[in-house]
Amino acid sequence: MRLKRAGHVHNVTRRSPTAFEVDGVQVVARVAGTGTSGFESDTPAGRTRVFVARASDRVFAQIGDRSLDFTVVSRAVAAVADSTLEGGLEAPMPGRVTRVTVAIGDSVKRGQELIVVEAMKMENALVAPMDGVVKSLAVKVGDMVGPGPALVVIEAEAKARS
Repeated sequence: MRLKRAGHVHNVTRRSPTAFEVDGVQVVARVAGTGTSGFESDTPAGRTRVFVARASDRVFAQIGDRSLDFTVVSRAVAAVADSTLEGGLEAPMPGRVTRVTVAIGDSVKRGQELIVVEAMKMENALVAPMDGVVKSLAVKVGDMVGPGPALVVIEAEAKARS
């Protein structure tokens, strides 16, 4: 399954009832049903309560105290998104930028928090989709943003060295 969030398309593959691969990274958890639409996951970081729901082409996840909203994309749509937004991250929904932790030229690691957008009393962190260098940054703290234009663009580490 391909899921889009904040301008980045993630590849998620279920390998077994307790193992998934997310963007090439193996994720394994022992899970115990909670009798609801969620489950508890035992991970090295401790036990985390997880709820996942799908409605049409949307996937909503609550992982601990973090809310995530994804759009399911077809292979054709994902290919277009990858080519037009390669390394670019957009706001997941309209909101206000509350934190910017990088500047143009900074080296970043995959998963590193770059920008936080607050929307509907929730913080949505935009994280680096890959190791690389910040090529452009179009926002500052306090800016109002929405889905569409890239707020930050990361150039892949291999390209940045060339």
